[in-house]
Amino acid sequence: MTTTWPKRLQAVKGPIRADKLDGAAEGMGQWGAETRALADEGWVPPDMMTGLTLFMLSSQPRDADREQSIPGGGGGVAGGVWVRERVAIVRALHREEVFTVRGESMGRHVHKGRCYGTTRSETFNAAGDRVAANLTTGLVQYKVREGLADSVEGLAPDDIESPAPKRGMAANNPCLEQLTALRVGQKFGGYPVLVGLDLMEARDTKRPDNPIHSDPELARKAGLSRPIAGGSHVLAFALEALMQKAGRYALLHGAAFDIRWKAPVYADLVIRPGVRVSEVSDEMVVFDVDAVLDSGALAMTGQVSVPLL
Repeated sequence: MTTTWPKRLQAVKGPIRADKLDGAAEGMGQWGAETRALADEGWVPPDMMTGLTLFMLSSQPRDADREQSIPGGGGGVAGGVWVRERVAIVRALHREEVFTVRGESMGRHVHKGRCYGTTRSETFNAAGDRVAANLTTGLVQYKVREGLADSVEGLAPDDIESPAPKRGMAANNPCLEQLTALRVGQKFGGYPVLVGLDLMEARDTKRPDNPIHSDPELARKAGLSRPIAGGSHVLAFALEALMQKAGRYALLHGAAFDIRWKAPVYADLVIRPGVRVSEVSDEMVVFDVDAVLDSGALAMTGQVSVPLL
């Protein structure tokens, strides 16, 4: 059967489940003061906004003829490990706010025996205002398939336009004074964070969409030695360090992210989330963000751009 690209997906409606948002706050452990404060105030934290594509995919109807690569998933897509997320958070989203996510599968490709898919989504609130734009690339199946040739169907990820910072939203940002006070070269974070299985279980909740993040047996069935932290979970620790310096609401008014995950963060490993101010102008502040394992391996890297106009 020939697939026509892009492939339209079924639109889904929010809000995000309350237990998911509570779990995201609890899953930060002792390292999440700003994230928990946002949750207490009723706002969806920026790390959860990066997962709006996943929210849509997990709610798709199941294809009875398609083998689920990771058994036990709670939604329409069981399995998948995000390797790159590009997103613009246009406006803040309240945890009880009704929203709609619309999207499409843009293509899939094979690289070094692994299969990937790229999905684009847009989220709108009840008034029809755009909340976020996401472009997500993930592993369809974690196991390497020997002998599988490199190939591309539809569009390759680098051929798709990335969500950009949304100018004009900075007027709503209450953290402009803190942002404009930043200087190139400033660094924050760098402290050790133990990403324990307890934190991963808390974030995944009792109804996980992708149990490789919390269930040792299902993680092994997927080809992993033990559960791995979700990409947005790893990112959350770096964003926490950024918010502690730039302000709790700094990332909710037009900020754009381009994040890549390079190495798995297995349960009970230590990471060091880091943030560096790489550019400051009248129009934008740009941060380099990363997470480094105690072994020295780079687990995550990327940029966050916050408009000032």
